[in-house]
Amino acid sequence: MDIRSEQLKQVFFSVLLVTRNEEKYIARLLDTLLEQDFSQRAYEIIIIDGLSNDNTRELIKNYQQKSPNMIRMFDNPQQTLPPGWNIGIKQAYGDYVLRIDGHTEVKANFLSSYKEAIEQEPEASCVGGIILSKGKGFQGEVNQFVFSHPFGVGRSKFRTLNKEWHGYTETVPYGAYKKEVFLEVGYFNEDLKRNEDIEFHRRMKEKGHTFYLTTDIQSVYYVRDTLKGLFLKSFGDGMWSVIANRLTPGALSFFKRLPLLAFIIGLSLVCLTIYNTNFVYLLVGCVGAYLALAAFFSIRLMKEKGCSHFFFSIVSFFCLHFARGLGSFLAYFKKEYWMIRNNIKG
Repeated sequence: MDIRSEQLKQVFFSVLLVTRNEEKYIARLLDTLLEQDFSQRAYEIIIIDGLSNDNTRELIKNYQQKSPNMIRMFDNPQQTLPPGWNIGIKQAYGDYVLRIDGHTEVKANFLSSYKEAIEQEPEASCVGGIILSKGKGFQGEVNQFVFSHPFGVGRSKFRTLNKEWHGYTETVPYGAYKKEVFLEVGYFNEDLKRNEDIEFHRRMKEKGHTFYLTTDIQSVYYVRDTLKGLFLKSFGDGMWSVIANRLTPGALSFFKRLPLLAFIIGLSLVCLTIYNTNFVYLLVGCVGAYLALAAFFSIRLMKEKGCSHFFFSIVSFFCLHFARGLGSFLAYFKKEYWMIRNNIKG
């Protein structure tokens, strides 16, 4: 048995990165992952690339040459997240499989914090931490604010917690999963282009698996830095969360349904005004009440950044919720919604 085979026996974490055209972020992430205060013999980095057509693959190959025993790369011909995760999981040698997004930046104690949490709660099936949103430029700063505020993202503890907290939750981001979880629950559904994790986590919970979250584990996520980027991400999240919920009922929480409910109410009021103009007043009242709430919650950003941020914060809150509601509504008209199946490959 060669030296590398002996090393693989000691791997505790298999860190998975599914990438496609991540040249702006991949170098920073790999630098931070290779500079962990955690024995390099105890973790490996597996990159599953969706045939990137920018400089991503060349950058990864350069890192492979520098750390040949640390980094492995595989192709993801389908170019979507679920098949990429599944390829990585099947290639992983670690006791725990840890998923990280390519837009992420982590600190030197990232892996050691996971290890401490696992030692503290060894019965937890999946351990995770909080995400600190970060944006670049003017609109990036606004997007950072709305993606970190409860009015924007609801009860997502991992996005909104700003004080020390530890406990069991409904879900965690960037989870470190016990490898045996996949043997019992299966893999990510490859028919889902997004939100595969909420569907998978629902199946985990149905089998009695648990999620432990701690603020001791922190990572930085670089949000979209344009209004268009915010809109498209929210639209896609809304659409695929509804499709995922059809596959595994209960995957979509009540609070995640609120943008859809608001969109349906708004659309209904618009249609009713055609028959009775009195509904215009109700419609204007609802929109006014929403904008008043958005303005109230945007005051904090105005105090920090100025009046220009205040206006765009209101707009961004609206775009986030409208896009998510619109995407959720249109999901019912997508063929994927009606043709989705249990495509869980072993």
